[in-house]
Order: sequence, then C-alpha cells, then structure tokens
Amino acid sequence: MKKLVERRLEFLKMEGLGFSLCEIVKFLSKKYRKTERSIYYDAETRKTWQPLFSQLYDLDKARLVVMNRYDTIYREASFMFKQGDPRHKPQALKIMLDTTKSASELLGLTSFREREEQAKRLIENRQLERKIDDMLR
Repeated sequence: MKKLVERRLEFLKMEGLGFSLCEIVKFLSKKYRKTERSIYYDAETRKTWQPLFSQLYDLDKARLVVMNRYDTIYREASFMFKQGDPRHKPQALKIMLDTTKSASELLGLTSFREREEQAKRLIENRQLERKIDDMLR
C-alpha cells in the first residue's frame, strides 16, 4: 500500500512538472516495476484517489508552499529584469505582474476597483429585489 501511495504521489508531482502521460508511464513503470497498464490505470482512476490526497494535505501548508513558489518566481523575474538583457525586460515584467496577480488571488485580496464593482452589483441587486417585492404586493 505504501508503494502505491508513493507511486501516485510521484505521478502527481511529475504531472505538475509538465511531463507527458507517456513519459510518466514509462518512468514509473520502470521505477516501481509495474506494467505500463497499471500506471495508465492510475491515470484513468485519478478522479477517485486524487481527492483523498487533497484531503490529507493541510491546505494552510499548501498555501504557504504555493506562496513560496510565487515568491521565488517573482525574485527570479526581478533579477532577470535588473541583470538581464534589455530585450528580456518586458517578459520579466510580465512574469512579475502575473505572479503578483496570482499571489493576490490566492490570498483573496481584491483591488479597490473590484470592491467598488461588487458594491455596485450588490446595490443593484437589492434595488431589483425591492422592485420585484413591490410588484408582487
């Protein structure tokens, strides 16, 4: 059972790193001495077993891991912007912007504009509800 869990965790890790299913199957079948079919079966049945891994994983810890990754990506892009070739600067700025957006979404931060729009929508919905209530009376 321990090897099965280890194999499936490695499957998810390799997939997250961008390996294709074919590459994952070949690698894991050799490493764990399983048939390629059994690894493909893991891929086919992941809807049943992947949520179990997610439940076992501490979400606060996962959030910190993701934030650390965003921080590292941002620092690398910042270094590339400062020290790199001038033609790579726009790309570095885009990476920095995308990383900042992703991090703020993960943390649940909203911009002032988004809060204003949410407030307007809430007011409009309440006004619509009142009109409907008045019509029904």
